[in-house]
Amino acid sequence: MLQKQADGGDAEEDEDWEDMIVQSYVCNEMTWERRKFDVRMYWLVASLDPLIVLYHDGYVRIGNSDYSEEDFSNTRAHLTTHTFLGAEGKATFDQFEEMITTYWESKNNRMGGTIGRSYPWPAKSPVEHVRNQFKDAIAEMIEVYQKRHFILDNDLDVWFIEPQNGCGLDEDYYFRLEMHGSLFNGMTDIMEEIWHKQEQGLPVMPIQNVGNWQILYGDGLIYRYEGYQRSHNKASCSATAKKKRVKK
Repeated sequence: MLQKQADGGDAEEDEDWEDMIVQSYVCNEMTWERRKFDVRMYWLVASLDPLIVLYHDGYVRIGNSDYSEEDFSNTRAHLTTHTFLGAEGKATFDQFEEMITTYWESKNNRMGGTIGRSYPWPAKSPVEHVRNQFKDAIAEMIEVYQKRHFILDNDLDVWFIEPQNGCGLDEDYYFRLEMHGSLFNGMTDIMEEIWHKQEQGLPVMPIQNVGNWQILYGDGLIYRYEGYQRSHNKASCSATAKKKRVKK
């Protein structure tokens, strides 16, 4: 954790500091038509006593410049959103599922694998594998954030990059209106069921009407993606860029 003074004054006299978190840059990133992207996910704290937390699929945010790990001077290539520019793209979770499925089948075919019969992870499909990582990361970091952003590398490993307090419920795309309907309708059903059970003095769990939400934490049980462990032997950005130059 690093700290920086907001006004550049004397640290001993001015207590107005800003907190910043610095993390290693994730390289060998998967791209969306050559552009950086991240995936926004939602989660809901439906009850505090007992603590109940649920997950909901989100959507994809796509950057507005071709991505390159050889040049870090262009922020448009390395950020998925630029305030007031409005040039970043969006994609649905269904499009995301189609993209990573096609990517994995192409990669597996080049490696001589058998499509659709087995995977190097416990999940039954690429999208289930990625979603399970989202859920595991969110369940591990139950704090005060309403949405989280993740990126993927070319091994389909998920990396958590950004928490936010706001829900991000803009309606700039029609698919987001449909997604909001799924979010809010499910939330209403979940909360109504919990309130009814609490009024009647009944056990809250299990919840029957979760809609498109999935329970991550409830009655002391926490979601874990069993049988999978991300590799820690990841290439550095310089090594990844050098490998790409050699291929060219």
